[in-house]
Amino acid sequence: MKIRKLLRILHRDLGYFIVGMTIVYALSGIFLNHRHDFNPDYNIVIEDFRFPVQDDDTYDADDIRSILSGLPYEMTYKKHYTNNDGYIKVFIESGEAVLDPETGEGRFQFLQRRPLIFEMNKLHKATLGTVWKWVSDLMAVILLFVAISGLFILKGKRGLTRWGWWLTLAGFIVPLIFAILYI
Repeated sequence: MKIRKLLRILHRDLGYFIVGMTIVYALSGIFLNHRHDFNPDYNIVIEDFRFPVQDDDTYDADDIRSILSGLPYEMTYKKHYTNNDGYIKVFIESGEAVLDPETGEGRFQFLQRRPLIFEMNKLHKATLGTVWKWVSDLMAVILLFVAISGLFILKGKRGLTRWGWWLTLAGFIVPLIFAILYI
């Protein structure tokens, strides 16, 4: 079998194999590139609410749990205290709530995972453990093979020795320019 035919077969089959992972990495890469514009992993939920005021302004853990259970989000109570200004500060899973026992006004804020995006970013950052790290490395090796084998698949004026050479060179020059200018 000719080498060019073998390269085409491997390029095609390995390309099909990694298409799903490449899409996940590409999308999460875009999200991670914009992590200074927004938090790609979490959405910050902040809402004001009202709760019934008790006659005595002492709230125990059960009272706080009761107030939290009436809110539209599932919040796990951890503990609370009353600060010097008389507000009740409530610690919840991934956030906090502040209650004003005199007016019955409150505000909560917590981090909420962005569905699917959080998981894709975790895969992209290879923070799932050793096995995923090796799967990720295998994908990188396959991507290298697909990129390099793709250079040799076409012949003629659109092949590497003519048209392809210039585009390949440009593909190296663009990141090199950014590395020189911005690093």
